[in-house]
Order: sequence, then structure tokens, then C-alpha cells
Amino acid sequence: MHQIHSGLFFRCDAVRIHFSGQVIDTHCHLDLIAREGPSAEQCLLEAEQAGLEAVVQIATDLESSRFNESLAASWNGRADTELRLYWTAGLHPENGERHDLLPGIFKIVRENRDRGDLMGIGETGLDYFHTKQFVEEQKEALRQHLNLAVELNLPVVIHTRDDRQYVKGSCQAVTDTLRMVRERPGLTGVLHCFTYSYEEAMPFVELGWKISFSGILTFKNSHTLHEAAIKLPLECLMVETDAPYLAPVPHRGKGNMPAYVASTLHFLANLRAERLGESPERVIEKIRENSLAFLRSKDNIIPRAPA
Repeated sequence: MHQIHSGLFFRCDAVRIHFSGQVIDTHCHLDLIAREGPSAEQCLLEAEQAGLEAVVQIATDLESSRFNESLAASWNGRADTELRLYWTAGLHPENGERHDLLPGIFKIVRENRDRGDLMGIGETGLDYFHTKQFVEEQKEALRQHLNLAVELNLPVVIHTRDDRQYVKGSCQAVTDTLRMVRERPGLTGVLHCFTYSYEEAMPFVELGWKISFSGILTFKNSHTLHEAAIKLPLECLMVETDAPYLAPVPHRGKGNMPAYVASTLHFLANLRAERLGESPERVIEKIRENSLAFLRSKDNIIPRAPA
């Protein structure tokens, strides 16, 4: 969950692509959308109409973890839709001092570990942008999330942030996160709403992690992100909305929706086509493969090294 309310952008319209059945929003917050906009169910119906085949509903606290558990059970039990809803449970780093919520959240994870629609743990991580008042509390919450992920063989959704926009050399949150990840061999996950450079991403990619781009990628001044999206291996890339935040072009200025993830995917496919000569259709196909593999990675986790 990243809240950024300013930024310039441009269209990347080199190729118009048919997306039906090939689009997955790997990170959104339907509960937050529903506070001021359409219901979670309406968002999912519109996502299916837009050609999405799956959506991942991400938790930020105990309340949203419970919401996700209930919504997924209800939605995936419907006979009138083919769209699949996945979900997570976790504590956002902005709530990192609320260690009192962790037992309840972790209970939900343990009880639902083998449910097919529970994707993993998160979002968790380190956020040094909004406040540094609770850094140690954030680190302890992250440690507990990572330890549970190792115990249960679950992937982790990571939020890291140091600045409003990327500033070279300002990467302590992602550096601290990497150190904790490396202390747990075999742990896998995704850096969601990635806002750093290729150099910050690659140590995670080398560990088998995914990098997910939000609508920020479509902003005109996101030069560092553009370069990362070009240089990173296609095998590690995913896309997301982080709705209701960060609506991509051409929806900038609106509340974001899972259906809008196609705009970010379109931009990324054309960016790599223009700069690398890759087939846009192949980029879309591979990002879908990456996303499906990640959604199912709790049953195909990277083996941990022997103790």
C-alpha cells in the first residue's frame, strides 16, 4: 500500500493488445475501495468484465485479514464467475507497533494455510518514509512475519519505502529487509509496488523473488522505474494496482480499481517491446505465467538449505 498523489505521466500506445484471460492484479485493497466507492463484489465483477482472471486481496491489519478470509470464501463459492480471488493476512509496517494484533493475524494464517485461495503472508515490511518513530517495532513485526512464512512455507508480500519518490542512495528500508530475508534461506516473496532501482531489485531476484510494478510505472517522470522494468529479467516481473491508490494512465486522478491493472501491463509490455524488441504478447504471457506461479508458490516453495 503506497499513497502517492502527484506525478506526471505519458501514454505508451505502440501496440494495442487483447488482454482477455491474461491479466492478474497481484495486489489490491478491496476493503479500502469499498469505504468510499463500489463494493468489493462490484469491483470483482468489473474486473472480470475487463478480462481479469484473478485478483489478490491484500491485508494490512487484523480487521482486513478477517475481511479477506470471509470475502474469499464467499466469492470463490459463487457459481456465476470464473474470476479467482486470492488473499493474504498480515500487518502493514505503518501499523508495525501494533504487535497486539499479530497473534490474531497469525491465527488466521495458521488456520487457513492449506486453503487453496490463501496466497501468503502480508503485506509486511519496513516503511521509513511516513515515520521513523517505530522502526524497531516495524523490524520486530517483520521478523515475526518472516519466521511464520518460513515455518509454514508461505511466500511474503513486502512493502518497503524510504522516500516519496526514488532517491539514489536512500534505500535503508530495502537494505534492512534484504538482510532479514537473507537470514532465512529459501524464503520467497515479492517486493510489491516497487519504487527503487534495478540495483536494489536484483539481490532479491537472485533469491528467486518477484518484483511487482504498480501504476507508478506509467508516470512520465518514473525514469528509474522504467530502466528497472527494462533491465530486470522478464521471469521476475508482475503487475498490480495497489488499488485504491496509484491509478495508472489513463485513469490518473481517479480512484484505482483492479480492472485498471491492464493499463500498467500494457505500458510494461510496450516499454520492453520498444527498448528490447520483445514481443508484447510474449511479455504479457510471461507475466501471467509469473503471477500464476507466485500465487501457487506455497506448494512449490524454494527448498531451504539443510541446517
